[in-house]
Amino acid sequence: MRRTLALLGSSFLIAFVGLAACGDNPEFTSSPGTGGSAGGGAAGMAGSGGGTAATGGIILDSGGAGGDSSVTDGSPCGTTTCTKEQHCDPQSGACVPNTCASLGCKATELCVTTDAGAYCDDNSCTSDVDCPDTKYCNGTTCVDDKCAPGSESCTLQDLYVCKPNGSGTEKKLTCGSGSPYYLSTCTQSGSGSADCPCEDDWDCPAFTECNVASCEGTGVAPTCSLPPEPFKNVLPSNEITWGGTFANPQAVGSPFPASTQVVMTPLVVNLDDDTGDGVIDERDFPEIVFSSFCNSEFTSNGVLRAIHGGGKNKGKDFFANCGGTLWKEGDPLTLSCPCANAELDSTAVLAAGDLDGDGKPEIVGISETDAVIIYDNLGEVQSKSANYSFGGADPTPSLVNVDNAGFAEIVIGRSVFSLEKDSNGKLKILDRFEGALMHGINGQGPISCVANLVGDPKQEIVAGTTVYRMATPPAGAKKRADCTGSETGEAKTWCDGQLVVVWDGQAVNGTTALPSGNREGFCAIADVLGADQTKAPGPQNALDGVAEVIVVSNGRLLVLNGQTGKLALNLDAAAGNNGGPPNVDDFDGDGFPEVGTAFGAAYVVFDLQATATECPAWTAVGDSNTNKPRTPPTLTCTKDSDCGDTAKFSCNESTSQCVCLHNGWRRTTEDDSSRVTGSSVFDFNGDGAAEVIYNDECNFRIYDGLNGGELFKQPSESRTRIEYPIVADVDNDGNAEIVFSTSTESGFCSENKDNQYNAGIEVWGDSKDTWVSARRIWNQHAYHVTNVTENGMVPVFEPESWRKFNGRLYNTYRSNPRSAGVAPDLTVQAIQVSSPDATCGQLSKKLDITVQIANIGDLRVGPGVVVSFSGTWTSPALSEALKIPGNLPLTVTITQNLEPGDVIWLTASYDAANNSPGVLPGKITVTVDDGDVARECKENNNSLDKDVVAGAQAPDLRVTLGAPTGCPPGPKPKVPTTVWNDGSAPASNVLVRYFAGDPQAGAKAIHDETVPGPIPAGSSVNVSPTMTSFPQGLSVLIYAVVDPDNAIAECNDGNNTGAATQKVTCGSVQ
Repeated sequence: MRRTLALLGSSFLIAFVGLAACGDNPEFTSSPGTGGSAGGGAAGMAGSGGGTAATGGIILDSGGAGGDSSVTDGSPCGTTTCTKEQHCDPQSGACVPNTCASLGCKATELCVTTDAGAYCDDNSCTSDVDCPDTKYCNGTTCVDDKCAPGSESCTLQDLYVCKPNGSGTEKKLTCGSGSPYYLSTCTQSGSGSADCPCEDDWDCPAFTECNVASCEGTGVAPTCSLPPEPFKNVLPSNEITWGGTFANPQAVGSPFPASTQVVMTPLVVNLDDDTGDGVIDERDFPEIVFSSFCNSEFTSNGVLRAIHGGGKNKGKDFFANCGGTLWKEGDPLTLSCPCANAELDSTAVLAAGDLDGDGKPEIVGISETDAVIIYDNLGEVQSKSANYSFGGADPTPSLVNVDNAGFAEIVIGRSVFSLEKDSNGKLKILDRFEGALMHGINGQGPISCVANLVGDPKQEIVAGTTVYRMATPPAGAKKRADCTGSETGEAKTWCDGQLVVVWDGQAVNGTTALPSGNREGFCAIADVLGADQTKAPGPQNALDGVAEVIVVSNGRLLVLNGQTGKLALNLDAAAGNNGGPPNVDDFDGDGFPEVGTAFGAAYVVFDLQATATECPAWTAVGDSNTNKPRTPPTLTCTKDSDCGDTAKFSCNESTSQCVCLHNGWRRTTEDDSSRVTGSSVFDFNGDGAAEVIYNDECNFRIYDGLNGGELFKQPSESRTRIEYPIVADVDNDGNAEIVFSTSTESGFCSENKDNQYNAGIEVWGDSKDTWVSARRIWNQHAYHVTNVTENGMVPVFEPESWRKFNGRLYNTYRSNPRSAGVAPDLTVQAIQVSSPDATCGQLSKKLDITVQIANIGDLRVGPGVVVSFSGTWTSPALSEALKIPGNLPLTVTITQNLEPGDVIWLTASYDAANNSPGVLPGKITVTVDDGDVARECKENNNSLDKDVVAGAQAPDLRVTLGAPTGCPPGPKPKVPTTVWNDGSAPASNVLVRYFAGDPQAGAKAIHDETVPGPIPAGSSVNVSPTMTSFPQGLSVLIYAVVDPDNAIAECNDGNNTGAATQKVTCGSVQ
């Protein structure tokens, strides 16, 4: 490690004089010391030793640089001055070279040889800061690094990283997916880096996460965490409102503004590349996808829309497709389309995901005539199928790779659609395979669920109380047209386009146990029962890792064995008929899942754990916000046994409080229309118990999952089809948001709040950013985490969502995973000051204040964090904010998300004339997240001070790029580059590193180019290197960073990045 402190040494004058400070061409190098006075060397900065001379014997050497001698005793050496590598020969009076043998350096010294001789250099240390960059302290002396600090390597499945001081390696992670369907093998790139590859978090070791196909994190429990906040302290506020109002239901400033009513489940998915790397992934800002309609045309005339969830255009339109008339961002708003030309079933739910593996998600919609329409990620129609019949209103597609091969399939109710590409490369329907029994309807729908239920790798389709699978095709058949007509058995079933029945609930259980009125229904899949399905699940009958099929059917909750179809539970909700799609999550923090859904008269949470005297059932519908008395022990706990009887109570480890195992509840709602509206659940405050998010005909509500208490209510009308609010990180800020549809057209609400209703889409979140993080995707109605990766890919092999993967257990349905308490930690790491109208080493009354900001916590933080600047003057004594014209405080807002470990540079411009002293302050203070808006695990490390001094003359490097050339036709572009030196000193061996996309957003390096120089101050050098590597088929904006490793001391490191003037695509377009 480089020494950063001066080392005090003593000078030993054995004979005559101190020696000069520097030698020539040393084998071992160290920083020079300061010149000493006559008679001996002063201590040198960074420990350079001063020299001495001796008469015979061992020559001792220590201390600082030697000073000049004034010895005049008449001896031959009396007027001789020698460098520290030499000593004066007392016979001849000449300077002769020292040798290591004659010096006899101490054990804590190194003998340094040069062309002029040799000298002893202090090599003692007490810590790594005492040593040069390439050495570490072994406790007494500096020794050579055993490895490059931070470099990574693989030994079998173990990923090792070199310790920060270079003293050796330590195991960081053991690669290996928790899923049996993906092999995460430790992979070394050959450039000092290695990783555990992944498709999503479930492929990564515990306490890491999958970020852009690589597992990132420490592999140990987070140290940057916060206790849960009571929900009453973190109530939501509006972040985005798109659309119109009851008084003016027009989307002013949006395309096709008359189409604003939204009554469907919105989606959240990344649709475009925001970082310039040509890839759509987690580093980009998600979009919100939905369909809208005019007036009360709630089954037709739907317009497909997408708006930006985050970034500089947050809440603004990305595209809109009205019956094939496509408006794209940047097009004039004068583009028109009559409402009657729009073609989607406006309340059928969409689905989005990468169907063909090209890295870009598709969007699947259902037309008003039940045709399947496939759109690309920019809203353009790829294909439209023939019209079908799906057995009910509002059919909802699910995207899944049913056969674990090739393109994904589209599943709608009891129908499976395979896909192919036409001659123009457009995705379209290839074949339809249909079941003959249940559809998956419950008044509306169908809604189906897909999972591997029976234990083979392939997926089964749940529709109501029937489970189907794909038949095995004839050998070599890729499509039904390949069939010859001579097939028999299951091959004939496939050729006939039929699905195979795995089990049918009524056939298994009989008509008495499962009457015809309860064969259809809405589904979920999760592990909610123990091995003994005749008993309530609990500590004595733990969950067995086998999924159940959960069906809400005509006012009842059915739970069936996922493998056999045997009916385990048949519960009367006593809350009206129909019922919405079920949600599965831990509502009460007891460690076991509950099932919740809305019926015609109430929202009901079914707690499957046994009741007890202290934990009674809630038997009556009521809206008093007062739960029936439940009296778990009022004890602080860390484990279940702390709460006493584990058959009744458990420990909520997030809050360290004992809770009942049984906490079922019901809450009166208003849904006199469809009675099939959905809901979602999420643990917003990280207290271990999921909150419920639901919108009835009058209000958007959030309920306490533990007791049904109403935590939040906001007027929001809905005609209550099968829609529900969703939860996702829509702006990539590390905190969850709620997204829900709004309308003004139905008039169904009895509360007459028309003037408070909006029409369109709303996003609500916690303004203090205290809500925990969520995934950046929610891609379909039957969302259950493992059905889609966070970058939008439909897995070829979908992991079972109810199983544990490397310590992660999801086991939810229509809920996003929780990440309780993990927090960011923002800090200011460095400040530089320079004047834009003066050279380096001089200051005018204007300053460029360059700041290095880092996130050293365990959670990403999103755009919008404010950096503030203040100054301190001595004459007159004053401390106040630095100002801009208008007497406003100088601030800079971070415009990107910062992942854990990310470091960025920001620059603010200041003019001393804007503060009353009229001169530069003597000191400036920079504070990130001033006002503590972002909730961090440490709030006391957000500021840094810097004395305002001119500093030494130094280079100031920057880089500009032109338009890349050579692609097409070549596979690698050439990038015209100009390296500028705006400083006051020359720069040599200047490294320029090129990136495919924005390096501050995690882009990958594609080339290093060294400019030998020197580049004089005020000059520039032109180069046009060809990139060493380049991603093929992607539209990439190339960036460059000059001096990326900060090897050259500059007066301003904040202007070292440049971007090409246009994107470039090399190779074939994917």
